[in-house]
Amino acid sequence: MKKTILLLSLICFTTNYYAQDTQTHHIGTSIGITTGIGISYRYWPSKLGIQITAAPLLLSKSDKIYSIGMSALYTLKDNEIVDLYSYVGSSILIETYSPLIYNAGVGIGFKFDFLKNLNYNIQFGYGANISNKQSFSRYGIVGETGLYYHF
Repeated sequence: MKKTILLLSLICFTTNYYAQDTQTHHIGTSIGITTGIGISYRYWPSKLGIQITAAPLLLSKSDKIYSIGMSALYTLKDNEIVDLYSYVGSSILIETYSPLIYNAGVGIGFKFDFLKNLNYNIQFGYGANISNKQSFSRYGIVGETGLYYHF
């Protein structure tokens, strides 16, 4: 009886394991105006996903920049090699001696699956950035890129 229960448990476990999507969690690096700069984590279990990117950037001993970004992702077309998706992103740049800079944008992206667990992403869109002192605001074309390992 114990062997039967063990065998059934093993079959259920392996069947469930292979039925799951193996590309739910992604970790990598990302550089983008509206999505942030640094180490990035993506949770993309279905058509809808989320990305969080953050890092401190040390320019000198006294001059530091912190980048924190968050994006929503939506798969438009899922293929084996190249996926098409849309994104909405927002990030904040915090500099030591400068005002906060808020960035926001929307656009499309391409995810290239070139190895079993590795993909390269490139995104284009339209965005804006505004400082917290309202000294400037700019609008225009933005770009983002990232390299991710998914597990």
